Amino acid sequence: MKPIDALQIYALKTSPAFEAALFAGLRMAGPIDAYAEMVPTFCRHLGVGFQILNDLKDWEGDNNNKLIAGQDAASLRPTLLLALAFEAASPAQRQELEQVVRGDGPPALRLGRLRRVFEACGVFDKAEALVEKSRARAEALADEVQPESLRQLLYFLVDMVLAPENNEPAIATPELLSLPVVAV
Repeated sequence: MKPIDALQIYALKTSPAFEAALFAGLRMAGPIDAYAEMVPTFCRHLGVGFQILNDLKDWEGDNNNKLIAGQDAASLRPTLLLALAFEAASPAQRQELEQVVRGDGPPALRLGRLRRVFEACGVFDKAEALVEKSRARAEALADEVQPESLRQLLYFLVDMVLAPENNEPAIATPELLSLPVVAV
């Protein structure tokens, strides 16, 4: 699998859930025609960034999602990290990756080998850069949104969904936003 394939899978995996939730809220607030193009694109960036962040957290053993570091890798799930490693690997590293993917050796040793190759290929840094790119693209879309209360909500979503595990979100104390309610 190539990195672009992983990103396309990620766009189809989580983005629709964000899109459905955001459209549902917008529909309750009033007409959505003005947001028909922005919402799917915004949610695609949000969903892709979320999935990449999830891959990174898998290696940290985050408290919210996974209890054991490297769980996806131990289960040999295809991830963006693995795709990035195959893309950047030297022939020797590629051979090691292929051995890991085949399941050669005990799981703990495979994870150690995989981590070494990931670090040598700069996979974690590349993935973090892609999360930031997703964040920047989502924020650029939010910058163009009116009314201000909706723009603030979109920034809040970006900050909550793409917040690194150990860092506080950019909005330290979220404010409740008052969105207009249209009687039907």
